[in-house]
Order: sequence, then structure tokens, then C-alpha cells
Amino acid sequence: MDKGQVLEVLKKVYDPEYPMPVTALKIVEEDDITIAGDSMKIEFKPTAPYCPMGGVIGIIIKYALQKKFGKNVEVRVKAGTHVQEPMLNQMLSDEKKYEETIERLRSSGMLERCIAE
Repeated sequence: MDKGQVLEVLKKVYDPEYPMPVTALKIVEEDDITIAGDSMKIEFKPTAPYCPMGGVIGIIIKYALQKKFGKNVEVRVKAGTHVQEPMLNQMLSDEKKYEETIERLRSSGMLERCIAE
């Protein structure tokens, strides 16, 4: 797995509010990806400092990458890019909250709408 492969997956991950991939919106760029051995860390920048979907964007990114690579992925809000950065990062790192959010997104159909096959 390399940064190019990660970016290819993220080209199929769409922002829930805008019908564009997270890569096109510069939510995640190549420099935001860190790969070390079997671990991967992604930092992302929500579309605005008050983006109401900031946490959802991070959850969808994490889900898509874990589904593709079968590895745990650390996803965090890039420092200074969202007013609720600590809360969003806590949600993204809490496995129970992550799973609950994935289930809500799946049942609402949003998960499938935001990840192209």
C-alpha cells in the first residue's frame, strides 16, 4: 500500500454535502497521508471551520480505507481546521462511536451514496 493507492480509494469517497470526491475538494491531499509499515494515518481538512458534516466526512474516509485495505486507519482532523476539532478527533478514535455512526450512515443510505464502487 502506498499513497497513490490511498488517493485512488479517496477519489471514490464523496463529501456528503457536495457531489465531489474528497480529493477534488482538497479535504485530503497526498501530504495528509502517512504510511509506516502496516499503519496508516490520514489528516483531513473539513470544507469549512464550522462544517456540520466534519465528523461524518472523517468516518466515511476511515470506513472506505479500512474496507479496501483491511487495516486499522487513524483518521484525524487537521490541526486548526475545525472549531470542534477535539470532539471530532475523539469521535473518530472511539471505536464504539465509530461503529454506531457507521450503522446510522448505512441505515440512512448515506454511506452508499458517499462511496462509489
